[in-house]
Amino acid sequence: MESSFVVFQTKLGWMGLVGDEKGVQRIYLPEPSREDLVERITREFPNGREGDQALAEAKKEILEYLDGCRKKFEIPLDLSWATPFQQKVYQTMLAIPFGRVQTYRWLAEKIGNPKGLRAVGSANGKNRCPLVVPCHRIVGSDGRLTGFSAPGGLELKAQLLRLEGVPVEKGRVKPLGNSVGEMGNKKNGKKK
Repeated sequence: MESSFVVFQTKLGWMGLVGDEKGVQRIYLPEPSREDLVERITREFPNGREGDQALAEAKKEILEYLDGCRKKFEIPLDLSWATPFQQKVYQTMLAIPFGRVQTYRWLAEKIGNPKGLRAVGSANGKNRCPLVVPCHRIVGSDGRLTGFSAPGGLELKAQLLRLEGVPVEKGRVKPLGNSVGEMGNKKNGKKK
């Protein structure tokens, strides 16, 4: 099956999507140069062809998210490239709602591997569908922003969290209560 890709400008820079009939296979976070991004995509997907048609809805949803108009994605994903462990991690991250954060420890415990913090971190770093699989919502146990290997690094992670209304100061998420699960935006993740 041949993949197609699209490159588009956002307020954060140039983003890209790669996918086919099964769903989005790769989301490229903002980069400053369209040309560099196209070169990167064609290097990683040499048989990919540029075309907007198949990825139009995914592009629309990402632009809506970045404009603050979308809180939940409905983009079909093709995660067949991921290992079974990575798929388990990604499926668990998909359940973290807009405006909330969780920790690597929480994620490891949630997938039934409480000592697997490094493995969870590694899976996070290999996430090819950021934003939709919200790896930016995973923080250190002390609320510190860590482990964001995308272009823009931790500053981009902070921008994305702030876009969701999560208070970030000095590289940390401010907790709303005593437990980790209460980190995030009061308006978007009301505590009961």
